Amino acid sequence: MILVYFVLIISISAYDYHNNTSRIYIHEELPPSTLVFSSISSSDDLKWLPSSSIFQKYFYLNQNQSLFTTNEIINREEFCEKQICQCSECLIKLNFLQTFSPHNVSVKTIQIIIKDINDHSPTFKKTFIQFPIAENIPIDYEIPLEPAIDNDYGLLSIQNYELQPKNNNPFILIKRSKPVLKLNGTLDREIKSHYLLKLIAYDGGQPSLSGEQNIEIIVSDVNDNVPIFDQIIYRKSLPENQQVESRIFKIYASDLDEGENARISYSIDDQSAICHIDERTGEIYLKKSLDYEKQRSYSITIKAHDHGIPQLNNYVTFIIDVTDVNDHVPNVLLTEVNGTLMDHHQINLPECKSKDVPILYIHVTDKDSGDNSRVHCTLNDTRLSLIVLTTNAYSLQISGSPLFDYELEQSVAVHLQCTDFGLPPFSTSILFNIEIDDCNDNPPEIIFPLRSNKSLLIHYETTDTPFIITQFIIRDRDRFQSNLFRYSFNVLPSLNLTLTHNGTLILCSMPLITGLFTINVTVYDNGNLTNTITIPINIQSIDDTIEMENFSMKNTSLILLLIFFIIVFLAAILISLCFLIACLLRTKNSKLERNSIRNSSSESTNSSNERAGSSQKTTIEVFEEATNSSNRIYQYGIKRASDMKVINTSGNHQTDFGYSEKVERYLTQLNSRETVTDRDEGVYGSSDVSSDHVQQVTIRPLSISSVHSPQQVYQDSLKRFEQLYALVEHRRKANLNTSSSSSDSLYV
Repeated sequence: MILVYFVLIISISAYDYHNNTSRIYIHEELPPSTLVFSSISSSDDLKWLPSSSIFQKYFYLNQNQSLFTTNEIINREEFCEKQICQCSECLIKLNFLQTFSPHNVSVKTIQIIIKDINDHSPTFKKTFIQFPIAENIPIDYEIPLEPAIDNDYGLLSIQNYELQPKNNNPFILIKRSKPVLKLNGTLDREIKSHYLLKLIAYDGGQPSLSGEQNIEIIVSDVNDNVPIFDQIIYRKSLPENQQVESRIFKIYASDLDEGENARISYSIDDQSAICHIDERTGEIYLKKSLDYEKQRSYSITIKAHDHGIPQLNNYVTFIIDVTDVNDHVPNVLLTEVNGTLMDHHQINLPECKSKDVPILYIHVTDKDSGDNSRVHCTLNDTRLSLIVLTTNAYSLQISGSPLFDYELEQSVAVHLQCTDFGLPPFSTSILFNIEIDDCNDNPPEIIFPLRSNKSLLIHYETTDTPFIITQFIIRDRDRFQSNLFRYSFNVLPSLNLTLTHNGTLILCSMPLITGLFTINVTVYDNGNLTNTITIPINIQSIDDTIEMENFSMKNTSLILLLIFFIIVFLAAILISLCFLIACLLRTKNSKLERNSIRNSSSESTNSSNERAGSSQKTTIEVFEEATNSSNRIYQYGIKRASDMKVINTSGNHQTDFGYSEKVERYLTQLNSRETVTDRDEGVYGSSDVSSDHVQQVTIRPLSISSVHSPQQVYQDSLKRFEQLYALVEHRRKANLNTSSSSSDSLYV
C-alpha cells in the first residue's frame, strides 16, 4: 500500500488538437509536489479559469507551466461523494486561459481521470447479526445476507466472499450479487441450537483487503418459512422534482406459513434513508427531496419479517435512480483579460480599441446536466460580439463598425442574457457598464481662415509691416485636448513671416520682389494629429494693380481675336490637305496614260510597212557618208518641212518651222559626243509639244549616258526620231477626221 502511494503512473491517453484538450490518467492520493503534466502550454501567460477554481487546492502551476499536486490529498471517493466527478469514471476538467498575443487567446483544457487505488477495506453495516432458524427448514434453504460495502470502484471493490468455518458447518456460502447462506444439511436443535459463523469479504486489490461480519444462527422449531419477495431487486427512476410524501413504489413479499407466522411487516432499518415504507402494505413514500446535482442514485435495503416465533426475515434492495430536471438557472461569471473576477460589473474601454481583441471573458455554469446545463448568451449591443472559446465560455470583443466614440457617448450599458436549453429554459441576465475612454482620434479642425483659392491682395507701398495676415481659430473634438496647438509653415517663394504660438500669422517685412506667394500652414494637436491649409497672398505695387485691372478689361477682346486666328489657320490647313490629295490623284492618272502611249509607240514601229501604203505617208531617209570612219557626218534633208505639223491638245494645227534647226543642233551634239540628258530639247520638248499634251501623253526619250561607237549613236538617234514620228502620227490619227492626200517625207 505504501509503495502505491509513492509510485506515480501517469499515461497520456489522447490529445485533441481541434479542441485544445489533453487527457491524462493519474492515481488518487498522490504525494505532494508530484508532477502531473509537463509544460501545459507554450504561452508564458497561463491562468486558471474560474470554472476550475475548485481544483486549485489540489493542483498548482509552477513557472514552467507544469502541473503539480499540492498537500491536499486527492480522494477519488470524496470527489464522487461530492459530485465533483462521476463515480463510474472520475473525470475532472482543468481549464486554463492561455494568451499567446493580444489577438491570440484560447482555452487549454486538461482532462484528468483519477484512477482508483485500493485504499478502502470492505465493511459491513453490522459487525454482528443473528438469524433465528426453525429446525424444520428444508435442505437448500437460503438465507440472504446483507452485502459488504467497499468505497473503491471496479476491480478494487468487493470481489469475493468466504464463510468460516468450513468444516462441521451445515451452511455453505453461495456467491451471487450478494452473499447467501444455504443450508446444506438438516438442523437439529437438540444437538446444536446455534451456530457461530464468520463472513469475510475480499476486494480485488493486490494485496487484497478484507472485512468481517459475525453471524449467529439460532435454531428453533417454530415458524419454518421466511418471507419471499416477488423480485430479486427493485429499481425505480424518479425526477429530482418528485414531490415529498408522494407514493413512489410498492413491494410485495409472501410467506408460506399460516397465521402470525405468515403475517409480514416491512421496514427500513436505515433511518437516514430518503423514503419510508408502510410496514403493513409495503408502499414506499418519498421522505426527502431529491437533488440530481447532489446525488444521482440511492440504494435502500428493505426488510420483510413475519410474526412467527422465532421471527423470520428477508431482505431486498430498492434502487432509486434520480433523473435531471432543469431546475437551476445559469450562473454567469465575468472575468477580465488578466483573469481577475469582475465584481463591480464595470470595465473601461478606450475608444480606439481595435476589434477582434478580447475585452473580457464570460464563463457560465449550470448545475444541471446535458442540455439543461448547456447555455447560449446574447447581447443587446450589435457593436459587441461573443466569440465561443469552449462550452459555456465566451470572449467579449468589438465586432466592427460603428465603433465606440467617446465624443458621442461616454458610457454604454450592456445587457447580457444567458439561457440554457432545458425545458422549460432558464435564463440569467447581467447588466454591466462599459466606460469609454477618450483617444486622440480627431485631427484639429481649422475654423478660420476659410479655405479659398482666392489670394489675399497686399499693396506694397501702403501696407505697414509688421502686418497681420490672419488669425487661426482651431477646434479639436477630442475632450482631453487642450486649446494649445503647435504650428509650422513653409512659403514659396521665400517670405519673412512669423507664426506665433497662439496662431497669428504676421508678415514681418516686405519682399524685394512682388508677386504671388503660397503659404502652407500645418496645425498639430497634443497627439501629433495634423491638419493643413494653403493661404495664397498676392503682394503687388499700386501701379501693377492698375495695369492688371486694365488688362483684365482687354482680356475679352484679345481672347475673341485669338479664337478668330485659330479658326483661319485650321481652315488653311484643311484646304492645303484637299489640294495635296487632288494633285496626288492627278499624278497617278498621268502615269497610267504615259504607259498606254508607250505601248502605242511600240505598235507603230512594228507596223511601219502598213503605214507606207496608207494615203497619208511620212518617209524618213538616212544618208551616211563613210568617207571618214572615225568622224561620220550625218546629213539630213527634210522634204516639205513646212508640212510637218504637231497637233496640240486643243485640236488646232500648228506649223513647226524650227524643227529642222532643232534636228541639226541635236546631230551636232552627237557628232561632238556630248552626253544627252533625259530632257533633250534637241529632238522634242516644250516647243514641240504643248504642256497640256505632254501631261496627257508623255514619251520620254532614251537617255544616252555614254557613246560606245558611232554606229550605236546612230541607232539611238534613229530611235529618237521614230519616237517623235510615232507621237506625231498618233496625234494626227486621234484628231483628224479626214485623210490627207499630201505626202510628208522626212529625210535624215
